[in-house]
Amino acid sequence: MEPTRTPSAGKGWKAHLDRLPVLGRLVRLLRARHREIGRQMEVLRRSLVSLAESPMTVTGEILERARRDITTLTDAAEYRGLYRGEEMLYWLHLPGWIGEWAAQNSPRRILDIGSGYGTLSAFASMLTGAQVFCLDSEPQRISEALRAKHRLTVARGNIEQVPIPWTGPMDAVILTEVIEHFNFHPVATMQKIAAHMGRDARLFLSTPDAASWGRVPDGYRSYRDMPPPDPDAATIDLHIYQYTETELRQVLNDSGFVVLRLERAPGRWGFHLNVEAQTAP
Repeated sequence: MEPTRTPSAGKGWKAHLDRLPVLGRLVRLLRARHREIGRQMEVLRRSLVSLAESPMTVTGEILERARRDITTLTDAAEYRGLYRGEEMLYWLHLPGWIGEWAAQNSPRRILDIGSGYGTLSAFASMLTGAQVFCLDSEPQRISEALRAKHRLTVARGNIEQVPIPWTGPMDAVILTEVIEHFNFHPVATMQKIAAHMGRDARLFLSTPDAASWGRVPDGYRSYRDMPPPDPDAATIDLHIYQYTETELRQVLNDSGFVVLRLERAPGRWGFHLNVEAQTAP
């Protein structure tokens, strides 16, 4: 006697088969998400180790002295109240890289573009003894007392719209949390920076990681869509374009740089790309 088959059995099995591709995509998505969470946890682990070890290194001790000088010599509630507590999260790896590079070289001229309150400017001066030049659209953030103590030469200017005001090649350029503010196509400005650097000079850069931060709302779909620099155009000081690692590497390559190291710093709202690059030979 044959078993009785219900009409719904075949339909249920077919519905189950129809769901398999969807379930497969979901499994792949979960696996990819799991790998991404693992990668993020590893970034945070390395960052915590770096933060813990920083005070025990020579570069970490010098950096802390520079930060204390700014706190003491700068009348800026914003720095003491907010920025001092989070600035290292943006460019965590750069002081150590600068220290390693300086130990093997004898830098004489360093340019800090977008120098802000002068943390890395003062640090570079103390660490290397080099002459440090600071270019910023709000140079008043670096106090006269800090300039005098660390021999900082400061000028006002938007790097996208004005010539670099000092002649002669720079041994290193520091560019932290700046490129995302560019209003124009980045390659032209980065080429201008490279042209003012000596052979085998170093670029130390940090910027938000678009893979973590996401894109700027209502912003450009690609940095390639950004207009060429215009010295007479009005600009806005906001995040205009946030780069993925691939995009940032492409911009630097097209500008005449070779990326030597790239790591991620934890940031405040998302990861930041930290880069050490060299002018192409």
